[in-house]
Amino acid sequence: MTIGQWNTASLGTDYRIGPRETKIESYTWNTPRPPEGPLRIEAKLYYRLLVKSVAEYLKVPAEESAALEVNSAEATVHVVY
Repeated sequence: MTIGQWNTASLGTDYRIGPRETKIESYTWNTPRPPEGPLRIEAKLYYRLLVKSVAEYLKVPAEESAALEVNSAEATVHVVY
């Protein structure tokens, strides 16, 4: 573990979102059987002031390193087969 987590972006996927930056993600999933009717999709965006592993290492109080919900959205689509 490194406390300079910003140095690790070159080692793997960087999930950070910069100020005023937009990221578009695509997701695909399979259903156990063909669904029919309304399908509700919900998404939530959480923000953490400090990376969890670093907060645990430094013994930062949980209320100061908790994940905060900053945005959410939902959509309902009608599925017909």
